[in-house]
Amino acid sequence: MNNGKKCERCGIDIPPEFGNPLCLACYRVIEEENAAKRTATLVAQQTTPSTPTFAPDVAAAVPVGTVETTTSTDAATITTIDSPPAPAASPSEFGILDPAYTENPEQEDKDQILANLAQFIYTHRDASHPKGRKHGVLLYYPQRNMYQFIKNYMMRRAVEHPQFPKYIWKPNVVDVGCGSGVGSNILSQEANFVWGIDKNEFSIEFAKEAFTREKNKVYYTPQISFDIVDIMSDNREFMKFDYVVAIEVIEHIYDTHQFLRQLIGKFTKRDKRGNAHIEPPTEFFISTPNRAHPKIRKDKPENMYHVREWTGVEFDSFMRQYFERVEFLNQKGEPVLATSAVDQVLLVKCWHPKI
Repeated sequence: MNNGKKCERCGIDIPPEFGNPLCLACYRVIEEENAAKRTATLVAQQTTPSTPTFAPDVAAAVPVGTVETTTSTDAATITTIDSPPAPAASPSEFGILDPAYTENPEQEDKDQILANLAQFIYTHRDASHPKGRKHGVLLYYPQRNMYQFIKNYMMRRAVEHPQFPKYIWKPNVVDVGCGSGVGSNILSQEANFVWGIDKNEFSIEFAKEAFTREKNKVYYTPQISFDIVDIMSDNREFMKFDYVVAIEVIEHIYDTHQFLRQLIGKFTKRDKRGNAHIEPPTEFFISTPNRAHPKIRKDKPENMYHVREWTGVEFDSFMRQYFERVEFLNQKGEPVLATSAVDQVLLVKCWHPKI
């Protein structure tokens, strides 16, 4: 007996515990229709592909358009938009196409606590300020937007689960290069467990003091903990995660090949045969500054702590060496094309690693 609950689209009976007023079949149809509309919008906007100034032949090597593919999960069929294939070019060892581009040496990064406090003070204005009152924020706006998007993405995936709201699925997340833990705390609002890791001892000490939450053995509370981990050299085995987050980290590292191998090897969920093509797969959210942005220097990183910075075309080519699926997003999580990404940061969602 279903107490008269029916699908709003086709009218068939649906379980009364379904939070969605649609049956799964109709839900999937609507998702596919929405994805097709997003694809059509992107293609229409892509009338003139952006061309890096250092490689005038790249645009001709990259077909304009998107590749739409479908994967099935226990929640619903999710249609995603991939960026175009990588260009036929001869990149450097780490994907940079400009032969004149100069990299910075890798350095020990600064403590993030003072950087967060400076950001808060800089963005705060009182009522007497000419531009009026403005609340301070601890994270640079693109970083904050990306963490907020990933948090909302996790909530959306929980709601899409076919057993919602009877069963609420919350993921386990690792935040690599978490700094002082502000972003990890944002993620923890929609996670079962967040593990923030960073090699900076002072930053982790602050994060532990400010944000650690442990189970109280009385009622459900999300957990968040922090540890000093140098992901590049740590040889320990770690638990596997539903989401791996590395926001504004990869540009600080010289050997980005080793960085991706470590992320994939340590945190990817696999079946008993070692296959990472499981459903739902581990999803990676990785961001870096976009060198194609007008305000970012083209010949070398202006930030002394950044080793190198990619364009969308370069980053797409580099990431596809390690993942079968790479989806480009803007800082608010909206799908974009690698060839026309204009945000100050590049955010990619990757899954199904090749190693």
